[in-house]
Amino acid sequence: MPGGYAGPMRIAKSDSVAGLPAPLARSLVRLYGRTAAVPERAGGLLREHGFNDLDSVFAALEAGGYLEKAEVDSDGDVLWVTTILGNALAMASFGKPISRKTADRLVAAMLDRAREYNADSGRPLYVERLRLFGSYLDPSVDPLGDVDVELSLGMRTRDPKTIDAYTSASGRTFSTYIDRLFWPQKELVQILRNRSAALSITMEDIDHVTADSWVVYAITEDSGAAPPPASADP
Repeated sequence: MPGGYAGPMRIAKSDSVAGLPAPLARSLVRLYGRTAAVPERAGGLLREHGFNDLDSVFAALEAGGYLEKAEVDSDGDVLWVTTILGNALAMASFGKPISRKTADRLVAAMLDRAREYNADSGRPLYVERLRLFGSYLDPSVDPLGDVDVELSLGMRTRDPKTIDAYTSASGRTFSTYIDRLFWPQKELVQILRNRSAALSITMEDIDHVTADSWVVYAITEDSGAAPPPASADP
């Protein structure tokens, strides 16, 4: 892992990191180290939040010590990687401190909801795996900022009509086609969080920010789960 890992930092959602809102900065650095598509995804994320001068954003993150250049190709495009500080930002905690006892209770309830969700074959998605990471893994840390969770999901169906019918049945209205398209994914996260600000759920691959994680749920070990179709891909 580039730069190693220094452990998560605790910052407020209202903080600014290299000129970006702290939650956006955390989401951005979490993207790096995954795939060649990262530059496009990062650009889209920034533009979605009104940041169009991408060069200035990355220059500020580099100056702040969160990203560093790993390579510059023949076209001048930069491959960025996280530094030790960037890895710490990727694991940052935002929430009001909670006791470990409360964290244990939240995790147990989240796992119950994951099992209940996966038992319903009518859902278009399924929870493939849940991994915990960050300060929760250190039993000496009490209180904690929040509980960091990586969600890996899969699709029970890719049929657009089936997914659209499921979304329509929610009774919700959507301002954009993208919001409508991604409703099942957003709904799953909402179900797992159950409105708890102390559960921080990401769908980014955490392997590039930490080697320490704990699998607390896997559909392959859940006898009560409706098995996904053989053709379903995570």
